[in-house]
Amino acid sequence: MQTESMAELPVGVGNAASQQAFIRDHEAFLLEYPNLHSLLTRVFIRPLSQPPEDELEKLERLPDSDPLVVAFETKVMADRLVFFLGRAAADDFGELLTLSGNGYGIGALKIVRGMYERIVTAAYIAKHPAEARVFVEDDVIKKWTLRREFVAVMPELKAQHAEEEIKGLEEQYSAVRAKRKEEVCPKCRQPKTQEAWTRVTVADMAKRADPGLAEIYASCYLEGTFQMHATAYGLGRRLRETEQGGYTFKETTPNEARMAVVLGHNLVLRLLLLENEYFNLGLKEDIKERLKMFPKIWGKKSTPPEATNETAI
Repeated sequence: MQTESMAELPVGVGNAASQQAFIRDHEAFLLEYPNLHSLLTRVFIRPLSQPPEDELEKLERLPDSDPLVVAFETKVMADRLVFFLGRAAADDFGELLTLSGNGYGIGALKIVRGMYERIVTAAYIAKHPAEARVFVEDDVIKKWTLRREFVAVMPELKAQHAEEEIKGLEEQYSAVRAKRKEEVCPKCRQPKTQEAWTRVTVADMAKRADPGLAEIYASCYLEGTFQMHATAYGLGRRLRETEQGGYTFKETTPNEARMAVVLGHNLVLRLLLLENEYFNLGLKEDIKERLKMFPKIWGKKSTPPEATNETAI
């Protein structure tokens, strides 16, 4: 026999009306989605290739500063970053579909922003492998910054880590921070530091990695950035004017949801091109079939990624 509390449990989570409307209005895309998911599975659900044992044994006998060792480590880091940044972006796509499918288009655009940045970063590192080391070293900066802020409000956390461990983190932080003080301000002659892992902006990375990514920078990155932060523009997108001349809050944002799905679909195709080219996966013909579907789904005016850049590298 059901108890009263059990009977009150919902049968689902989300906005049922928005879900039905999304399914109705995005039928063509939803029929295509299994093909995209299948390709993403082939690209990312696989082991990364390992270097030959004899090569590893040869490198182990060389000092860490040897050019061959440095080049090997750089290639390994670049490979892993291109792969795992792409894997994270593929997960982003699933998240934005969940939000869009429930009518939360503004939330989906926030996901598009992060998805775009990850794909741009992966494409940039693919073309500039030496930047992989800079990206990885930034991990120390983030860990040190988080620890500093946590300890500032909860001093008792300081005792949870061994003194030797803390000292090691601080030494790593100082070493990485010193590398970032290479540029000197021409006016005050003081070293310039930076908070981002690279001085190259996301917009410039996109231009250097894939002109097609640069073309959708405003839609994918700026729009989502304005929604993520407290801006008048972002707030305005959440309001609608009433017949009485006032404003009311939009409970759902289906127009933005559609925009997020179009952008996400575009980015997934670019991601597939990037991963296939970089890792030589042999999926070119399969991806071409998916590229052909893009304008069929979203209209003749929509431009599939391959039309602006056949390969993402």
